[in-house]
Amino acid sequence: MSRGVHQVCAGAVPRDAISHHLLESQRVFRGMGLRSEILCEEGRIHPWLADRVRPVSDWDSVARPDDAAVLHYSIGSPAFRYVLDRCDRSAMHYHNITPAELLWEDAPMVAQACAEGRTELALLADRVTVAAADSVFNADELVVLGYPPARVVGVMRRALTPAPRAVVNDGRVRLLFVGRGVPNKAQHHLIAALAALRQAGTDAMLTLVGTWEGMEPYEERCRSLVSDLQLGDHVDFAGSVDDDGLARAYAQSDCFVCLSDHEGYCVPLIEAMAASLPIVAFAAGAVPETVGSAGLLLDEKHPSLVAEAILEVLQNSRLGAHIAEGRRAQLAYFSPEAVADRLRGFVADLV
Repeated sequence: MSRGVHQVCAGAVPRDAISHHLLESQRVFRGMGLRSEILCEEGRIHPWLADRVRPVSDWDSVARPDDAAVLHYSIGSPAFRYVLDRCDRSAMHYHNITPAELLWEDAPMVAQACAEGRTELALLADRVTVAAADSVFNADELVVLGYPPARVVGVMRRALTPAPRAVVNDGRVRLLFVGRGVPNKAQHHLIAALAALRQAGTDAMLTLVGTWEGMEPYEERCRSLVSDLQLGDHVDFAGSVDDDGLARAYAQSDCFVCLSDHEGYCVPLIEAMAASLPIVAFAAGAVPETVGSAGLLLDEKHPSLVAEAILEVLQNSRLGAHIAEGRRAQLAYFSPEAVADRLRGFVADLV
């Protein structure tokens, strides 16, 4: 009779990096000959995933006495304690929680949930056997909270079907950012950087891919900033897109710019590398280890500095060659095959 390693999460939605990681990890675990189900907090399973993710109340019908659980933690959830009370061998996979102070102004309810989630995370440290994390940055946070040393495994990302490179010779620089519309992703700083680039004489536009659901006050703040800076025709609030639309967004862009104030990993950075885009990024959280030398990292993000950095990665051929070499190394380290190998080592520690 095969043993089981089941994954537990707070929520499961399409086009979400953690949800995709769970689905791909399930494939890896089953490939190891393990039984593996995904269980989620009641009422937080998107209908599109209802055939692949089960409510956590199914634990007793899914799990056998020797089975293990992997808790995928990015926010607090009663699902985790529910499983810990029923499972003797559990692991923590930490995907990071945004610090509440980055969210209070525009999203107080989300900020409160993040604050409570960080408190809850500390209380679970003595209830897990092994730990994993997306990044060294995340692993270090776990150690501070009393968790066992965490294996750094990365994230299983979806493989986008590359779209044909769309080169438009109109002299316009096309900037891209992919991420949920939320204050810590700092879309407002991207808009300010676009304004600085244009004021310096470079025709440019910015595409923002990602949902703003639940963050309407922040979206309004960003749209007001676009209006105040007279950028109405130069910022595309593209919203959430499917995989084909995302691949086209990468193919139609010249540079990926990330000015987030906090990232525990940032899958879109890897996607940008896979699309051969140069990257300019603020060196916050796990961004430096994710980017490596595949982009230009900034210790500050004054709009004029960001604008200068964008022009540098686009016009400096020597820097471009260095970035291309770094891109190859990062893509090899974060490839699905490499992440799967590290996942298998993590599960071997658990079972």
